[in-house]
Amino acid sequence: MLTFCIHCGAQNQGDAVFCLSCGQTLYHEPRRNWLLALPRPRIAVGILLVLAVAIAVLTFQTRKGAPHESESPAADVHKLSPAEVSAALTRGANAVLTVVGVNSQGSVISQGSGFILTSDGLAGTNYHVLKGVSHAVVECCNGRTFDLGSIEGADLARDLIVFQVYVPGTKQKPRDLPHVNLASSTKLSVGERIIAVGSPEGLTNTVTDGILSAIRESDSVRYLQITAPISPGSSGGPVLNAAGEMVGVATFQVEKGQNLNFAVAADHIRPLVEQHFQLSLPEFQRIVRQLQREQRGSTSRSLEIPSDDEERNFGPITGQFGGIVHNKSANLSAEFALLIRDDHGVLSGCFLVAQPLFGSGPLSGFTVDSDISFDVTSAIGTISFTGKMLGPAINGEYTVERAGGGTEEGTFTVRKLSSAGPRRNFDPTKCPTDAEVNQ
Repeated sequence: MLTFCIHCGAQNQGDAVFCLSCGQTLYHEPRRNWLLALPRPRIAVGILLVLAVAIAVLTFQTRKGAPHESESPAADVHKLSPAEVSAALTRGANAVLTVVGVNSQGSVISQGSGFILTSDGLAGTNYHVLKGVSHAVVECCNGRTFDLGSIEGADLARDLIVFQVYVPGTKQKPRDLPHVNLASSTKLSVGERIIAVGSPEGLTNTVTDGILSAIRESDSVRYLQITAPISPGSSGGPVLNAAGEMVGVATFQVEKGQNLNFAVAADHIRPLVEQHFQLSLPEFQRIVRQLQREQRGSTSRSLEIPSDDEERNFGPITGQFGGIVHNKSANLSAEFALLIRDDHGVLSGCFLVAQPLFGSGPLSGFTVDSDISFDVTSAIGTISFTGKMLGPAINGEYTVERAGGGTEEGTFTVRKLSSAGPRRNFDPTKCPTDAEVNQ
């Protein structure tokens, strides 16, 4: 299907957003806007719906369309001087990763770039760099290598993923790693000089420079159009401003056209840092595959956010539970209750525990087959539960990481008492506190 430009008459691919001949924005029938972003605080209502929509619309390294233009290019086309390139590299490029992914047979199936966000190894890249990967190794910092340990946040609609790296063969986080400083794209000026750093074709720490040609918006995603070349393997690498701050993530180039390269604005990274999925890479991939299967057999109606009268369609864990929790460290037991909302495997709700134990508060988590995991954020600290679902019963273990330091362990058993759970407008900040539970 072809689209004709009403400005110059040139033919364009049907999915093109602007004319590759004259740059004029092309007219298309309005599209429905689906929910396209994962929630900011931990895993919460609607996460798998987001992943499902994102999987359907996500395009990868050789994207054929481009976003809508929001600002006009400026005339400043000067390249960075060698001294400016060196200074920016010193400030930010040492935090660049080379990411190598393998499948379950141990064959390398992916290679891309990434960036370190914190000194203890929280890092990020494009989702498509890890798509279908069973295990990944990252390299940085003059040859140091780490294992990709857990997926901590994701926004597939924006092709972004955040993960934690560990010292190889351990669950130990590294220390004192160089890391990027994020800068908001709202402070950028068209024509500003930028640097892209990545590992195209495996050539680590390759530096290209150019300018910010435009800032464009498409489906709630902010893209930076840049003249700095990016190639296969550059995906996921940081785009830096002249101060060495990260302003974008190199993501794709338009096949047709000259020097049309795009980065997702770094602003979209910030919410992912707070999600704390704590999923192993295989667990995360299973969730994605499950969504792909469901989507192939679903109509677009099933991707909408249910209205209040559709609450009955939520997952089997939705409901009220009651049981006993035993703190092995303190040798104390107490009654507790769960109020859970299950959105296609993603859990939210409230945890309530009676004296002599404490820890009531909002919960968030997920289910994969018969496995269940959820965390409770309480005044005493974070409580992490893992268990198995056996019919209406859930049995498992938990750990407490106290806010003031120290850990405790225990077990729990619970049974479903009712299928009535929180509704769509449920606010987890309204969960009862320990004082309210025991008044």
